[in-house]
Amino acid sequence: MKILNKIAAVAIGATAIFTACTAPTPTSYTVTGILPDSSMNGKEVIIRPATSRDVIATTTVNGNKFVFEGVADTIKHCIAQIKGTRSLSQFILENGNIELDLTVNKYYTFKPSGTKNNDIFAEILEDSILNIAAPKSEGEQWFSKHNNDIIGILLLRTTFFEALAIDDKISIIENFGENLKNEKFVKDIYDRLKAQKATAVGENFVDFQGTDAAGNPVKLSDYVGKGNYVLVDMWASWCGPCKREIPNLAEVHNLYKDKGLTVLGIFVWDDVKNLEPTLKAENVTWAQIIDTEKKATEAYGVEGIPEIMLIGPDGTILERENALRGTNMKNTVEKYLLKK
Repeated sequence: MKILNKIAAVAIGATAIFTACTAPTPTSYTVTGILPDSSMNGKEVIIRPATSRDVIATTTVNGNKFVFEGVADTIKHCIAQIKGTRSLSQFILENGNIELDLTVNKYYTFKPSGTKNNDIFAEILEDSILNIAAPKSEGEQWFSKHNNDIIGILLLRTTFFEALAIDDKISIIENFGENLKNEKFVKDIYDRLKAQKATAVGENFVDFQGTDAAGNPVKLSDYVGKGNYVLVDMWASWCGPCKREIPNLAEVHNLYKDKGLTVLGIFVWDDVKNLEPTLKAENVTWAQIIDTEKKATEAYGVEGIPEIMLIGPDGTILERENALRGTNMKNTVEKYLLKK
């Protein structure tokens, strides 16, 4: 009887200790940013999602720090940015006390702390998964542990993930739980990867329709499959790297326009009114398809421009990207046009 009472007492004591040590779930957040000096005092700070420019909250730097207070209805990957400066910090916005220490580097920090997800975020950023040469098994373990939470989204931004083959990237996302699969950011990456795979070198071209300068409908297939090699350049008037490729495009156009090559511009991510002035300023004389509906970039999974590809007479995609950039362009085109 005494033994039973002693066991009962221990159990009661353990319950009491457990109850006393369990912290309540936070219902609001405080985000505190610590700055190295007074140079930022008085400046406005915003919190925005990492994937958009929408402002979630604003505050002002005071006493070498800034403080945000609010309620997080959902957990988001966010950025705190001091307006008009390069000073920013990535973190996970969730309920709890979050600290962003900008004293080590006054421009940015990627090691937030204070809540579960932010502590994991900091751990990931110190791990070799950031390294492009990280062991594949190590990266896969991270994805396996976080295949249905906010950390999984952060892992999609690592250099490890970027360096994977397309099939491996697709497999990782297909193994995500429903929470992550339904995130727009994840859906967009998945759709882009599937499009990239469908239009990889060796695959047949995917057709799309845009308009010409007069507003008439025109398709990629109006140029491809007509007996010529087609050098396709997706570009925009505001894109500096796009403009730097124009002399290379002009060179191959002038050399081979009557010898089996068609150069074709696809005007994307831009206002139609900017096309004609840019064509004149840059002395562009080859044909253009205007794509205001993002059909071309979505069909080919384009992440950035210029996107340049070479399509063979039978519609097979022969080359994409690096082989057609800069001085490589002429050599690659000639490899096909001048082959015996």
